Amino acid sequence: MIKKKIFFLLILFLYAGLISSQKLEKDNFYLKKITSFTDTNNDSLIYYAKKLKGSKNVCNFYHAINLEAKAYYQKNNINLAKEKTLFVLENLKNRNEYCLKRKKITALNRLFWIYKNQTQFQEAFDVLLKRIEIINSLEIKDNYYTANLISAENNLAIIKTVLGLHEEARTILKEILPKLPAIYNDLHKSDYFLKLNITSTLNTIGESYLETSKNSNSSHLDSAGVYFKRAFLIAKTFNLPHENSKTLYQLREAEVLIAKNKFKEALILIQKSSSNSDQFKTTQNINSLKTICYYKLKNNDSTLYYSRQFLKTYTNKTRIKKRLISIYDILANQYFKNKQIDSAYKYSELTINELNILSKNKNEVNKSHYLYDYKNAQKLNNLLLKKEKGNRSVFISSTLTIILLGFLIVYLLFKRNKKIANDLIDIRIEIDEKPLPQKKEYNIDETLEKKLLKGIYELKKSKDFLDPDFSINVLSKKLNTNTSYLSYIINKEFNQSFKQYITELRIEYLIIKLTEERKYRNYTIKSLAEEVGYTNASAFTRAFKKYKGSTPSDFIKCLNRD
Repeated sequence: MIKKKIFFLLILFLYAGLISSQKLEKDNFYLKKITSFTDTNNDSLIYYAKKLKGSKNVCNFYHAINLEAKAYYQKNNINLAKEKTLFVLENLKNRNEYCLKRKKITALNRLFWIYKNQTQFQEAFDVLLKRIEIINSLEIKDNYYTANLISAENNLAIIKTVLGLHEEARTILKEILPKLPAIYNDLHKSDYFLKLNITSTLNTIGESYLETSKNSNSSHLDSAGVYFKRAFLIAKTFNLPHENSKTLYQLREAEVLIAKNKFKEALILIQKSSSNSDQFKTTQNINSLKTICYYKLKNNDSTLYYSRQFLKTYTNKTRIKKRLISIYDILANQYFKNKQIDSAYKYSELTINELNILSKNKNEVNKSHYLYDYKNAQKLNNLLLKKEKGNRSVFISSTLTIILLGFLIVYLLFKRNKKIANDLIDIRIEIDEKPLPQKKEYNIDETLEKKLLKGIYELKKSKDFLDPDFSINVLSKKLNTNTSYLSYIINKEFNQSFKQYITELRIEYLIIKLTEERKYRNYTIKSLAEEVGYTNASAFTRAFKKYKGSTPSDFIKCLNRD
């Protein structure tokens, strides 16, 4: 009886081992398939990732979900990619096994790109800091660890590019390039991933040069072309060739040609890339570039056609938010030229809304970025202090350094925030030969602008501004325009809001009356307020004091003493 039990247990043990071995073989089979389809066939990648999700190995399970997210991201299904990525991060929140930390690092990298491409820069930066924290917590400091640190540096360079710190970004990226071969030397499929990272870095440098070109003859455009070409030549040697490499390179070349005002040449390249646009998911990019070219070539019908094609299929899932602003801006211009004012106004409003969102997102991440740099500087100084703890003079000098550094960071932070606020944004909208001019948010015909300015200046003579019911709506109707255009013109010409401008007219009018006609000095404050259109004496007094630096009563006393 005992022998039978032992025999039964032995059979059971062997059967369990066989099942386990088969499952392991299945996992390995799916992993090999996944390796062959990564970056080459998204549908096959999703298929085998779903198969791998049946694995009893928890690391393989979350690896499969990360791969699904990657494939959906590459298919431009951003919402589903984000959902999968957040699922991994939420479920692994309190798991700290080595292999699961790696899955979190992969998920955070995917989330960084999702947020960055949706212009949610603060969220992208927060994700980057979390990723760096987990990378630094890895117990094994091998090439995987170093490769991810460098990848994080690459992401930091991208954030710096967003903030307009292009030189700093390019310095980081150029320092990364020579480090890559040694790091990928021992990694799986090292040759492919090494080349993939080098091409990505080269393209990012090229894009930075493209964005900082100041005019069509800028040397930065030549530099952009050089880096794009270097990236393409390496991409052609991939062990796992990317079918879209040539198409993407042609579109980058087209962007350089557009920046050089060579629109016909750019269209030839864009047309070459159009035959496989559905396959490579480049339709949106192609439509936007065609819109830009046809607009600059003054082809009204084609401009409107391709801009509509772009907007027809545009959703928040796509990764080309910046192009949306370009298209809105072009439509505002084109409709204005066509004398379709309502449509022009609509797209001008949409342009400004998107610019304001982008500006807000940049301002949010700017402070976090500086605090990050400041903390790194503090860490460095703390290390110096610890190393030289016994040396009092070093301690004092290091402390002074920290204090001075603190003042410097605060100053630079203030200066940069002020610049961002003034410039609104430093994105390079591809339709212009120069970057977006400061405060140039509307595109108004020069003749119309002169007409509006003339009406604004004539306002002083008419004294309409003294009416208590006078408002921007009243003036816009009188000048046969809309309030947004009018507000823009006043802001541009006088660097004031409409309310500030009218307050200035009213107070200046009253000052002249008080100075030249003594009878006004005997009026009550309430009467003076009503004289210049104020129904509330307190509001008038506040406005007067803000403008002149003294109350109306004090101002009158000074006049009477003279």
